[in-house]
Amino acid sequence: MARRTHSRAASHQRSWLWGRHAVLETLQSARWPVLELLLSEHADPQVQQIVRTYSLDFGVRLSEVTSDRIQQLTRSGDHQGVAACMGEFPCGDEQQLEDWIQQNCINTGSDRFPLLVICDRIQDAHNFGAILRCCNAVKADAIIVADREQANVTPHVARSSAGAVNYSTLFRVPDLSAAASVLRNAGITVAAASEKAEESCWQTSLNRPVALVIGSEATGVHPKLLEQCELQLRIPMMGEIQSLNAAVAGGILLYEIRRQQSHGSK
Repeated sequence: MARRTHSRAASHQRSWLWGRHAVLETLQSARWPVLELLLSEHADPQVQQIVRTYSLDFGVRLSEVTSDRIQQLTRSGDHQGVAACMGEFPCGDEQQLEDWIQQNCINTGSDRFPLLVICDRIQDAHNFGAILRCCNAVKADAIIVADREQANVTPHVARSSAGAVNYSTLFRVPDLSAAASVLRNAGITVAAASEKAEESCWQTSLNRPVALVIGSEATGVHPKLLEQCELQLRIPMMGEIQSLNAAVAGGILLYEIRRQQSHGSK
């Protein structure tokens, strides 16, 4: 893939992250740039101390305002007296993805197989956040998304991920099928989640490096990307409902892959 030099998140809009847990998790990870911090008199004393210390250490503007003002800006009454205006979330680009694969997936000597996730046009912020939460739960190594038709990392995504986004290695690329090709060349099996697959995930050997593709709920995995998938994985459905949403399906498959990678068998 050719190097691109322009920003991966030019369309990012300033937005507010609120609530004790969400804000403190973000500040403590010190990864996602903060543009401004707000505190009200109703914030917990410990929260006030952490926020003030962060403001001083990182030179971030801190404004002490009323709870009503925070509610007005966040459009939420459960802000717990604290909010942060967030900048662009740091995502790697296509060249950084290639470098990362070389460093982390090829002849690393690790006793644990790599596990990556490719999100194909996941546009619902709640679903995207839930997928990131599942990725963190199984310690997925990286998440790859496209630079269009894909939910950006926003405060809504962060809250839906329960803070997991702060510990996620994310790459945003212009062409997912090209990224999948790079993964295949590095010896990583690209597998698509598909309810139309002939074999279930229980019947497929997954004790190997895997990149799981989670497709759009509306249209599934894009045909061009599907061409790069060596496997298609189906979740056994035992009830009357024969489909799951993207986040739930992704979580089930990620745990099955990790189970097999850990135990070396189906």
